[in-house]
Amino acid sequence: MYKKIGVALICLLISLTGCTGCHDDEQTELPGSEAVLSELQKSADIATTELQVRKLAIYDTSKSERFSWFRPSTWKYGDQKCVVPVEVTLKYGYDLRELKVGDIRTSADSSLVVVRLPRPKVIDAGYNTYIDEGSVIKMSTGLRSEVGHELVEEIRHKAYEAVMAEDLTELVGPDIERNAQTLLTTLLHSLGYEHVVVEITH
Repeated sequence: MYKKIGVALICLLISLTGCTGCHDDEQTELPGSEAVLSELQKSADIATTELQVRKLAIYDTSKSERFSWFRPSTWKYGDQKCVVPVEVTLKYGYDLRELKVGDIRTSADSSLVVVRLPRPKVIDAGYNTYIDEGSVIKMSTGLRSEVGHELVEEIRHKAYEAVMAEDLTELVGPDIERNAQTLLTTLLHSLGYEHVVVEITH
């Protein structure tokens, strides 16, 4: 009887040992394109950066040259001049929410993942509407009224629109590319991918 129990225990141990070896040979299945897309969209902010663009908005109604003649009847009109400091805060970079499954490719053995990013753009923007009167330079000549708050705000708004129309890629493009490649590579490595390629759209 004892011999039968001993043989049974030995068989059980061999069976357990064999199963453990089988699990070691198994490979963890890496997430596919759709799962990678979901993870990237959850972490959409990692591919963006906050920028502060500072400009001086200059408003000048004068069209005159350095020296010119005027008829006396034109003196009464005068000119208005105003310089307004503008600071625009932007969130700029790659909007990962725009990614599609077709932008993500994996190799047959799942060791490589390739992500194609969209073009960088302004994702969110705002500007400080508070006006520091001490930093605004204003001048009126002739019968022109003084430069008031409404005009200063209009100047600031036009400056904001001008900043938004600029091509910020030339200003910060290389830094945005390097940061996005580093952060996305780290994220995809954490998902188990050994090789990561981040393609930049120009």
